[in-house]
Amino acid sequence: MKRIVFGMVLGAILAGLSGGLASAAEFTLKFATLAPEGSAWMNTFDQVKKEIFEATGGKLQMKVYPGGVLGEEKDVLYKIKVGQVDGAGFIGHGVGKICPDARALMVPFMFTNYEEVDAVFGKMAPYLEEHCLQNDFVALGWTEIGFSYLYSTQPVRSIADLQRAKPWSMPNEQMMTELFKAGRISTIPVPVSDVLTALQTGLIETIFSPPLAAVAMQWYSRVKYWNDLRLAYTFGGLFVSKKSWDRLPEDMQTKMLEICRRRMNQLTQEVRKSNEDAIRVIASNGIQTVQSSDADIRQFLAIRDKGLETLKDALFSTKALDMVQKYKAELAGGQARLDHGQ
Repeated sequence: MKRIVFGMVLGAILAGLSGGLASAAEFTLKFATLAPEGSAWMNTFDQVKKEIFEATGGKLQMKVYPGGVLGEEKDVLYKIKVGQVDGAGFIGHGVGKICPDARALMVPFMFTNYEEVDAVFGKMAPYLEEHCLQNDFVALGWTEIGFSYLYSTQPVRSIADLQRAKPWSMPNEQMMTELFKAGRISTIPVPVSDVLTALQTGLIETIFSPPLAAVAMQWYSRVKYWNDLRLAYTFGGLFVSKKSWDRLPEDMQTKMLEICRRRMNQLTQEVRKSNEDAIRVIASNGIQTVQSSDADIRQFLAIRDKGLETLKDALFSTKALDMVQKYKAELAGGQARLDHGQ
C-alpha cells in the first residue's frame, strides 16, 4: 500500500513539473521566449521551473512558451500589457523597451573584454532594475548574449568594405540603424528567422552576431570571412510584469528571485563558454579571419560617435552613458573614453 501511495505522489509531482498540476498550483506565471527547445535558455527555464515548483511546495508554477510561438518580442510585450502573458525572456529589442538606459551598455565598442563588462554591469544593475520597476517590470535576472562580430562572404575590414558588402540589419533596431545611417551604409532589413535564407540567396552578404548565434542558426555555413573586432556587447534578461509579480506572496517572490538570479548568472557563464567554443567551430570550418587596421578602427569609432549625437537622450539617457564611462574609468584607474581598447 505504501508503495502504491508513494508511486501516486511521485507521479503527481512529475506531472506537475511538466505542467500537469496547473489546477493544484495557487499561482501560475506564463512566460514567452524566442529561444528554441534544447537551447541553453530553455534548459535554464526548465531548471528554474523545477526549482520554483519544489521551493514553493507546488504552489507556484511557470509555463514557458518557447521558439517564438507567441510572436516576436514586440508581440510579446503587447501580450504582457494586456495580461495574456506574465513575462518573458527578452534580448535586445525587449530589453530596450523595458529599460531604455540598458542600451547605453550596448553601444558599439563600449567594451572590449569581460573584465570591463563584469565590473561595469555589476555597478549598473541596481540602476537598471529600478528603471525596469518604473516601467512596471521586475527584472528577475540578466544574462549575457555576448560580443558580436562581422561575418561576410567577402573580406570586410573598413567602412568602405561594409558600404558595398550588402549588410544585414534587424527591422526596427534603432541603434544600429542610426549608426549605419551615420556611416552612409545602406542595409537590408531581414527578420532573424529569414537571415539564413537571405544569405543563401545572396540578398545579404554580411551579418553581425555573437558566435554562438551564428553557429546555432547555421549562418556561419554561408560565409567565408569573419572580422575578429568586437563590435558590441549585448545581453538579455528574464522579466515579469509588476502587476503579475505583486500577486505573489512576499516569501514566494523571495524564493523565485533567488532562483532566477542564480540560474541566470550560471547561464551567463555557460553562454560565455559556448561563444568561445563557437569561435573554434567557425575557425575549424575554414572561415578566414580578417582584421581591421588601427586607421579602420578609428573610422568605425568616428562613425559611432557621429551616430551617438542622435541617439543620446533619444534611445537612452546621457546620464546612463556617463555612468557607464565613469565605471569604466574607475576600473582603468583613470579617465575612460569611448574608444576601442579603453
